[in-house]
Amino acid sequence: MPEQIIEPGTLAARGDRVRLSVRMPWYRALPLSSVADVRWTVDGAQVPRDSITWTVDGRSHRLDDLPARHDIWWYVLDSAELEGDLPVLDDRAEHRVSVTLSLYIPYITTDLGVLRIEEKDAKTMPLTVTRKGRSA
Repeated sequence: MPEQIIEPGTLAARGDRVRLSVRMPWYRALPLSSVADVRWTVDGAQVPRDSITWTVDGRSHRLDDLPARHDIWWYVLDSAELEGDLPVLDDRAEHRVSVTLSLYIPYITTDLGVLRIEEKDAKTMPLTVTRKGRSA
């Protein structure tokens, strides 16, 4: 399922912020507290972790706020929207996007503690630029 993390065609930018939709690389719903880490690059440029927000079910959260969110679930059929700071992208036709998601699987324990998985996906896709609420 890692090859399905990044939803094709969802890379968008508005000003110095980029957005991308991602899918869960697991077969069961997980609470947002299960999101251990996100690493995201566009054309090799790292989106700063402290700028990333995670939106599920219309509610946005900073990554550092997710460990306390046992009450909000990410469902298998729902996309999460990532948004973060990334200075102006060039106007090339295609951009290389890479996402690494680290998730705790709270109901699977090992001798080392709760199972933590790390899954990666990368895709090439166009960028949709939005200015003043409109797509360009």
